[in-house]
Amino acid sequence: MSWISPFSLPGHWYRGNLHTHTTQSDGRSSPEAVCAWYRAHGYDFIAITDHWVYTPGTRSNTGDWITVSGVELHGPGYHMLTVGTSGLPDMALASDPNKLAAEVLRLGGLPFFAHPYWTGQTYDSLIATPGILGVEVYNSGCDVTLGLGYARTEWDESLSAGAHFTGLAVDDGHGTAGEEGLGWVMVKAPSLEEKAVLEALRRGTFYSTTGPLIDDLRLVHTDDGQPALFVRCSPCRYITFYGKMPTGARFRAKPGTEITTAVMPLRENQLFMRVECEDQAGRVAWSNPVYIADVLNA
Repeated sequence: MSWISPFSLPGHWYRGNLHTHTTQSDGRSSPEAVCAWYRAHGYDFIAITDHWVYTPGTRSNTGDWITVSGVELHGPGYHMLTVGTSGLPDMALASDPNKLAAEVLRLGGLPFFAHPYWTGQTYDSLIATPGILGVEVYNSGCDVTLGLGYARTEWDESLSAGAHFTGLAVDDGHGTAGEEGLGWVMVKAPSLEEKAVLEALRRGTFYSTTGPLIDDLRLVHTDDGQPALFVRCSPCRYITFYGKMPTGARFRAKPGTEITTAVMPLRENQLFMRVECEDQAGRVAWSNPVYIADVLNA
């Protein structure tokens, strides 16, 4: 399988939040008010993911706004963010995340582990559920309230162990601590339709961010012909490439300046390579991993 950059695909970039709560569970605002808030703040879609309450997707009459079907499931030691299911899984499956993830997939959904740092999940528990597609690398609700919003380490350890996980940035909005709008995904899809957005999420044709923009990510070659990963982003102080520890590199802007591009040569021992772009305010954009075997064996 060869890697295809999302930036080379046709379509449009759509902004969305995949983890949102309402008065259907423990959120402060109604589903209608929550949708109105995100529409007013420049989002194209959200998933309403109340706890064990299934909310089907909707589409506005004007076609410029959708919600994606969603529900947040949980059992002992984990929370599972789920989008795209055709219904609610049986709560009796909650004691076994493997069985629950399999049921989510059977129902046409996409399962992700939510806020693993907050939940206390380590990488070995994350990779023990093969149906999981990814993790929340950033959850602003957990960050604002407890400082437990980032899961970079858990993500990288899972990737280094051979997992193929994408990374989501979400806000887990409850309307209680000012967490709304602080983390989101940018999805490349051919149209603003639930089916198209879900397929893009399944394929990993998106990036996550708390502010910076990624404008390009593609395969290039160095002067000596070595494959390399090129990234272009909005002005940042750091561009960092992460691979299997410690095979990445950080590119720093000189004092008083910012950088917008970087190139990282690719080698087999890196296993994967993902990019973080951090701006002067400490906000971060995350690419999904590029798996080295998909590049070197293409």
